[in-house]
Amino acid sequence: MISEIVFISLWYVTFAYLIICLYKLSTRKSQTQSLEITSSPTKTFYFYIVSFIGLLMTSSGLLALLTFIVNRSLSNQLVDLDFGPVALGISSIVVGYPLWFFHWKSINKQISEYPTEYSSIFRTFYLYFTAVLSISFAIYFLIEAFLFIFGVGNNEQELKDATNSIIRGLFSLGIWIFHWKLIQKEEHLVSSESYYLFRDIYLFSITITSLIIFSTSVSSILISIFSSGYDSLFNNNLIIGSSLQSIWWDFRTGIIGLVAGSLLWIFHWLLNIKKSPRRSTEAIVVYTITLISGFVAIFAIGGIINDILNFIIPSDTQSESTISSLFNNYPSAITILIISLSLFFYHRNHIRQKDNFDQINKSNQIFTYSFTFLGVLLLFPGITILFHSVVMSGFDNVSITNNSTLVTGITFILVGAFTWYYNWRHAQSRTENGLDLGSSSRRAYFLTIFGIGVVLFAISALTILFFSILHILELKFGLETIKSTRIFISIIVGIAVIIPFHYQVYRNEKNSYKTSSPKPSVKKNVTILCQIKDSEFLQQLQSDLGYSINAVEWTDEGIENLSTKYLSVSKITQAINNTKGSQVIVILEENGAKVFSHSGKTIKKF
Repeated sequence: MISEIVFISLWYVTFAYLIICLYKLSTRKSQTQSLEITSSPTKTFYFYIVSFIGLLMTSSGLLALLTFIVNRSLSNQLVDLDFGPVALGISSIVVGYPLWFFHWKSINKQISEYPTEYSSIFRTFYLYFTAVLSISFAIYFLIEAFLFIFGVGNNEQELKDATNSIIRGLFSLGIWIFHWKLIQKEEHLVSSESYYLFRDIYLFSITITSLIIFSTSVSSILISIFSSGYDSLFNNNLIIGSSLQSIWWDFRTGIIGLVAGSLLWIFHWLLNIKKSPRRSTEAIVVYTITLISGFVAIFAIGGIINDILNFIIPSDTQSESTISSLFNNYPSAITILIISLSLFFYHRNHIRQKDNFDQINKSNQIFTYSFTFLGVLLLFPGITILFHSVVMSGFDNVSITNNSTLVTGITFILVGAFTWYYNWRHAQSRTENGLDLGSSSRRAYFLTIFGIGVVLFAISALTILFFSILHILELKFGLETIKSTRIFISIIVGIAVIIPFHYQVYRNEKNSYKTSSPKPSVKKNVTILCQIKDSEFLQQLQSDLGYSINAVEWTDEGIENLSTKYLSVSKITQAINNTKGSQVIVILEENGAKVFSHSGKTIKKF
């Protein structure tokens, strides 16, 4: 399973790179008009394409020869050997190596004549595309090799397969090392956005892939352990014999993927992304993983709650419920929950440790409104399903307990309501402090809900009106009409619960935002001594003042005991506006803050 995941990720990354390459090539003309004239783009493209083909031919030829030699040494057969791979390998090397060598030599000569070619989109794509292919193949084959090694016995074919995978993996790793060293050597010589784009895509793709491998491997270990313990607890199955063998196999295979994923993650995340002066890739990785892992954790909790409700509210048509039958999915659900929460809190805390106040506030907006919106997405179908199951089912004289969707509706409502309320309360506390009023994240949240609501209402209303008119004309308007439109009636009920509340909040905020007092016309140079944890307070102060302030990290002993949680931002803003000097210094205290001002002029130099 692990090797398949790596293989799939390989093709995902390949496809992404091809799409980006086509896009960059289509926009290259407008980007290069102002650049220094270099060598012919067509010529450059030709050399890199042929060089890449020569590299593939040479690599495949060498692998064929090495594989034959290893298989020959491990084989007990001295006759009837297949010399086809030998012939193919030699032919590939004879043709491919000169092809690669002379074109690669020409490329280096071209770079010496035109140093700007270091920033060429073709070279950048070639280096990173080759890097991503080689590292993906290396991980795939090495994982496959270790899987063979752990499962190998006296089977000669398995030994050959393991050895061949090791050869392919190490060879691919060598190609990656060669190109990665080349990338590192030339990194300070390039300055084009194309280079950084391909670099960011490479690091992002491999980092995400490494976490997928890591998570899958840990999951296989934990699920095996939990499942065995679950069976022994509820199904009276002892962990002996085949069960122990199964646990040991899952543990060994999981360890292989865990080590591979960890090494990939450490190298690309800790040693490259986190240490890079460019923060764009880091932010994208953190936001992506945090949001996805948070969503997965919520759905895992929903699955657990659904199983509990199925046990509490069994259906009449359902066979007698037992703990063992209803909670078979718990080992997988608990494992997914543990892993997703671990990834969520790690990356969430990574953002909170940043020394950039604006970045922290932006991340808080993204996470708060993303999860609030997720709560609405879960709450709406929950209301719709519950209303349909409880109310509308009565028109068919169907027992509620026979409706299997009842439990699903309750699950959606419970998970959605909690998710929405928890994050909505946090969002409202931010608006009360003046942080998010008029922000793009908050507007996007409201307008997205309104847009979805309007579309669903229009479709539902159209359908209800159609059936109503049709049944009036057919003289059968009544119960049949309700039966035909009950799903759409339920949708409108869900809209009626969610949309009016949000519209009222949005309208009140819009009116208050328009009628708010104008910002002071006099802009002052404000410097405040504070801590990194005071980011929300600083954003509120900036919002009230209407301009940016200078936040300086306070490092004196004992300042960690100071808190801005209960400080009145409005009073501090008023004090800053009332100062006479153009230069303002704000020093926080235990029960408030002191505001000093000066003109910035030097009276006398001592």
